[in-house]
Amino acid sequence: MSSSEDDDIPLKDLAKGKRSRPKDDESSEAEFDDEASDEPAAEEDIDDFIVEDEEGDDNEDGDYDSDDSDDVLLSELKSPTKKKAAKKPAAKSKATKKKATPKKKATTAKTKKPAATKKTASKPAAAASSSYVSASTELYANCDKGKLIQSLLARWWYVYTWPEPSTIPSSTPKGYDALDGFPGVYICTSGENVGKFKDCRDPKTAPSFKNLSKKTSEELRDDLLKAIDKQMAALIKAEGEGTKTEKDLKDLQKWATKLNCSKADKDAVKVLKAAKLTV
Repeated sequence: MSSSEDDDIPLKDLAKGKRSRPKDDESSEAEFDDEASDEPAAEEDIDDFIVEDEEGDDNEDGDYDSDDSDDVLLSELKSPTKKKAAKKPAAKSKATKKKATPKKKATTAKTKKPAATKKTASKPAAAASSSYVSASTELYANCDKGKLIQSLLARWWYVYTWPEPSTIPSSTPKGYDALDGFPGVYICTSGENVGKFKDCRDPKTAPSFKNLSKKTSEELRDDLLKAIDKQMAALIKAEGEGTKTEKDLKDLQKWATKLNCSKADKDAVKVLKAAKLTV
C-alpha cells in the first residue's frame, strides 16, 4: 500500500488493528508455554504481568470506539498544517512596517537646528570685550611715540635703576621674607597677614607706561638708544655676532635715530584727543 493510501485509513481502523495484536501474542505465548514447561514458576508470573498490561491496552482501545474523531482521515489531519504555513508572509509585512518607523527619529533630530542661534547671539559680547580702548593701546597702534614707549618698556633695566636702593628698607621687615628678583618686595610669613605682599618701591619713579608717557619723544628716543647699545653688547658677549636678535636691534636703532621727535609728540596728542583719552 502506498503512503497516499495510508492517509485515507480512518483512525478507528488503526485502533482495530491494534486490538488484533493481543490474540497473536496469546497464541504465541501458549506455544511457548508448551515448549518451555520446565522453566521456573517465576517466568509464569512475568507472563501474567504481560497479560495484565495487554488487558489494560484493551481498555484504552475501548476509548477509541466511543470517540467520533476516529472517522477522520489522516489526509484531513495533515491539511491544517498547510494553512498555517500560508499565513507566514503576513509576519514579514509586519516586520517591514517596524523597520520603517526609525525614519521618524531622523526627522525629529533635524528640527533641533534653532539651538545654533544661541551661539551666534553670544558672539557680540566677545567682540565687545576684545574692543577695549585705552591710552596705551591707542598710542601703541597709531603713533611713533607709542612705539618708543613700548620698545623702551621691553628693555628698561639697561638704562633705569629701579627701585633706587635708597628708597627701600636696608633690612627685611620682621615677619616677612624678601622676594627674589624683586628688590623692595616682601611676603609675609607669620602673623595675621600671612601670604600678603609688601611693596616698598616708589611707584612715581617706576618704568611704567604712565610715567614714560609723560616724557617727550626726544627723551624716550635717547633712553631707547642707550638701552639698545647696552643690550647689543650683552648679546654679542653671550651669543657672538651675526644673530637674528642683533639684526633686529640694529633695525630698531636705525628707526629711532631717524625719528622726527617733534612730529611724534604732536601725533600722540591727536591720537589721544580723537579717542577722548588722557594719560
